[in-house]
Amino acid sequence: MKLIQYKYLLRFSILIGIGISCSDNTSSQEVQEDTIVDNERVIAQSSTTEIETASGIKYNFVRHGDGSVPPDGGYWTMNIAYFNEKGEKIFASTDQGAPLQIPYYSRNMLKNASLEECFSLLGKGDSAVFYISADSLYKNSMGGATPPDLIGTKLKLSIGIEDVYTVSEYDSYKERQEKILIDKEKEIIEAYLNEKGIDAESTSEGLYYEITQEGNGEQPRVGQNVRVNYTGYLLDGTVFDTSDEATAREANTYAFGRQYVPYQFALGTGAVIKGWDLGIGLLSVGGKATLVIPSLLAYGSRSKGALIKPNTPLVFTVELVEIVK
Repeated sequence: MKLIQYKYLLRFSILIGIGISCSDNTSSQEVQEDTIVDNERVIAQSSTTEIETASGIKYNFVRHGDGSVPPDGGYWTMNIAYFNEKGEKIFASTDQGAPLQIPYYSRNMLKNASLEECFSLLGKGDSAVFYISADSLYKNSMGGATPPDLIGTKLKLSIGIEDVYTVSEYDSYKERQEKILIDKEKEIIEAYLNEKGIDAESTSEGLYYEITQEGNGEQPRVGQNVRVNYTGYLLDGTVFDTSDEATAREANTYAFGRQYVPYQFALGTGAVIKGWDLGIGLLSVGGKATLVIPSLLAYGSRSKGALIKPNTPLVFTVELVEIVK
């Protein structure tokens, strides 16, 4: 069973489905619906046995918190795990290295056997297990077809609300989390540099780099198209991508039919990760460097392929082959 085919679709639905704000015009019907949501939340948070909603979701609370929710436009952080009827994990936010950070709008908490209905019963400190029709979840939360192997089945969802934030509180929270991550990765990267004997400098943004060969051509400007040879590594030496066919074959990453040629992109336009924009901009044509890139300058909390996990520092050996004119 290829769970990977749709587990990220579930996460995507979480990130965008809840965060779509509605009009500021509030009708009497919307006020009534908000009141219903609040009443049902109160009932849910006082429950000690399994309850079934009118839409058919069954749930049990594991822990009760204070039940508070963010103001509209605020955020809450939560951990979510999905399992199929065989108990196989489809997705877990804990595998991503951090709880999900989701904008909150009360009017999106619809009572239609959806992920949003599950959220509508929770507040700060609450955790619960929900059993929900896969068909209704995909239809109502994702607007798409149910994967063939889940049709007619129920999913088990474990959801825990860690905290709730106003907009200003959330900005402060993000700053704190980024500082923790930066400090943690700084130690890891500096240990790696010492182990490998890399005499690296660092930029104000946190990129570590060592020029291993000075170029003899021009230095690229923002907006110019450049062509770059590269090999990307994890800190343990695993090659995850390369423009060099021989390296790909040696690392068992060779992809049949792929053209192994220098990668072309427009410098400084966000076409690549920020660490590349910064690092390639330090080179002149013919120059080579080793770039050690903290995760905030790479893929951040996102996964990239099977090898790059969330919050993963990366290493690249790069060569600026040409400025395309």
